[in-house]
Amino acid sequence: MDTFLLLTISILFGIGTFLILRRDIIKMIIGVVILCHSVHMMIVSVGAFDGIKAPIIESSKYPQPEYIFKDSISEGIFAPVVPESVSVIYMDPLVQALVLTAIVINLAITAFLLILAYRIYEEYGTMDADELRRLRG
Repeated sequence: MDTFLLLTISILFGIGTFLILRRDIIKMIIGVVILCHSVHMMIVSVGAFDGIKAPIIESSKYPQPEYIFKDSISEGIFAPVVPESVSVIYMDPLVQALVLTAIVINLAITAFLLILAYRIYEEYGTMDADELRRLRG
């Protein structure tokens, strides 16, 4: 995995954890969102191309060809170069499907938490978690 990407994911995870531990409810919600996005980035980076073998699923009736990866802007090659004998190639959509599903669930959870925070502020007049514990009894 790329060092810059690893560092970015680690920093976002740390920021999200730090914000979740704050007293303000809005900061907690922002922390949950940042933490979820760092997990999404981690899942995508784990399923990325590692430079040796591409995440391509071959049809069983064709033999496993050797893939040549030459990304060259000047030659207009932006994809794997495969032998002419292979006509059907399927991409494995598992990683993208998992992250897309997680993003939709994260959006729903964020909307719920924001509505809950709004109702808490309407009811108690504060967003401080310690103050809410004291008011609750």
